[in-house]
Amino acid sequence: MKQNIYDDVEFSSNYDNLREEQKGTNANDLIEIPNFRKLMPNVNNKSILDLGCGYGENDKYYKENGAKSVLGIDISHHMIDKANRDNKIDGVEYKVLPMEDISNIDGKFDIIISSLAFHYVENFGKLIKDISGLLNSNGYLVFSQEHPFTTCIKYTDNVKKGYIMIDDKYFGLFSDYNRSGLRTKEWFGKEVIKYHRNFEEIINTLIKNDFIIDKILEPKPTSEIIEKNPKYINQWDRPFFLFIRARKS
Repeated sequence: MKQNIYDDVEFSSNYDNLREEQKGTNANDLIEIPNFRKLMPNVNNKSILDLGCGYGENDKYYKENGAKSVLGIDISHHMIDKANRDNKIDGVEYKVLPMEDISNIDGKFDIIISSLAFHYVENFGKLIKDISGLLNSNGYLVFSQEHPFTTCIKYTDNVKKGYIMIDDKYFGLFSDYNRSGLRTKEWFGKEVIKYHRNFEEIINTLIKNDFIIDKILEPKPTSEIIEKNPKYINQWDRPFFLFIRARKS
């Protein structure tokens, strides 16, 4: 099932406002982007495909840092319109296209990236197979996603948050970890659809499609992060994101 929640006018407006209001102090800016860029291989003269590119910040950044070309795709017209307005430079192209349809892309790439988008895709096996088919030999896949410890929880009327606080310590709720599949959570008054898969499914799917796991990150909070947003000290108790770099054999 493909969900295009970011083309909902009310939802996208709330999301844009949140990103702007919390710029420099949100999890994307303090945790996800720095760790993703730290994990990237050398991009010099490389062709890059960005799956679920969103605003396109990564695409402009990697082109300015030596990439030969960057193609960013996203299911959302809103995201692609914003990417073209804010982050379009020579050598960067944006296209409205769901990740589920990337087998229609004509060409090969040296690096394929995806930032916090894979958990929106139902058929992970097909996605990774399609990615493998688009990568040159020894090409890299680098992606981040919500951590499986976060996606596993099935939110109900009795489970409004994914954690509890006891003695000023953060305890993440943990259930249904080995039950892969659909998860829904209300955000900005809308039902957002995501898909949970455990580490076994993630890693074995990569291996099955000729990938060698090169590095995994589960970020820990630095003193600088905690100073800018004290609540992120909770990453010591449960990481927000999972980052994987894999090479096509």
